[in-house]
Amino acid sequence: MRSNRVQMSNAASLSRRALMIGGLALGAAASTSAWRPSYAQVKLPDATASAERLDPRRVHLRWSGVPGPVTVLASSDANAPASLMRVLASDAPGNELTVDVGSAPRPYFLIEGPDGARLRVAERLLPLEAGRNFRDLGGYVASNGKALRWGRIYRSGVMSGLTANDLTYLAELGIETVCDLRSDSEIAGEPPPFSGMNAPRIVTFGYKMEATMASMGALFVAKTREEAVRAFASSYLEMADFLTPHYTDMFARLMRRETPLAFNCSAGKDRTGLAAALILSVLGVPRETVIADYALSEFYVPPDKYIAEMRTPTSQGPDVIPPQQRQLFSRMPDPVLRVMMGTDPEVMQMTLASIDAKFGGPIALAKTRYGLDDVAIDYLRTVYLA
Repeated sequence: MRSNRVQMSNAASLSRRALMIGGLALGAAASTSAWRPSYAQVKLPDATASAERLDPRRVHLRWSGVPGPVTVLASSDANAPASLMRVLASDAPGNELTVDVGSAPRPYFLIEGPDGARLRVAERLLPLEAGRNFRDLGGYVASNGKALRWGRIYRSGVMSGLTANDLTYLAELGIETVCDLRSDSEIAGEPPPFSGMNAPRIVTFGYKMEATMASMGALFVAKTREEAVRAFASSYLEMADFLTPHYTDMFARLMRRETPLAFNCSAGKDRTGLAAALILSVLGVPRETVIADYALSEFYVPPDKYIAEMRTPTSQGPDVIPPQQRQLFSRMPDPVLRVMMGTDPEVMQMTLASIDAKFGGPIALAKTRYGLDDVAIDYLRTVYLA
């Protein structure tokens, strides 16, 4: 069994809490022996819904903004019409309910009010035994009022440690493409675990890890949190440049509808976080939501986890920090280390502000660097928003 554990960072600032989607955050420590909960908190116009895994069979739903009593339906198809979904509860009062989803690998829920108001919701963090920050980008609401479809685009950290059960779970989701944003050495050290006829297409573009480390040079000499935030944001801007082949290909595959598509790096927060910010921005998701999605990584994989690994040379397992990096990072002041190992929302806020200043915004950047134009962006919004 996997254990259910909710972690809130005591060190989180008020501004960070304000940025969390719907005001709630859930962290889960990586574990292969305990049930790990996942949480989706999706803010819709005048309505909010969330799904929290309690154990292998039960999911707790919360909602607001939908007049009751409500009908709760479920399906393993993210886009199933209500007529083809299984009714879990009828005339449910209040604004929360625990439902038994049975053996459904990935349930998608529809909460329907008597006036026709509807909310679609699912777990944001996938309940994997050994996943790292593997989550669904579905449910985020764009400025046109439409929401990103669930089950189409995923973001993740390193996947090499996934268990046989995890691989079976992901196979049932039908993931077609994995855009691996890691360097040659990272991929060689922790190769993707997929194999067989039904394995997803793995897309890589070779580059040296030194390119990533060079972009973070100022971070290694930062003395304060403020210096670290500025340095990290600057490194993200450089990532937007040297990862141009990766991001261009990623958008091209989204255009060709090679989905479900997942993209990943090692921690699933920096190169992946920037990719998610670009996708959400292109789809018209408001900036505060883009920043909130970035900030979620710190709660799913708390910085203390990485810091403990660096300060415990005898650590074992797939998350072990290489000795040379451990020595380098161990000399950093704690506030700087927390910025580097976390997802401080100010980092993404400053990154996007720099993109505004240099390119005119993320959409303009995508047009300049990643092969998109107005027609392509309209098409992506038609395909991935509903």
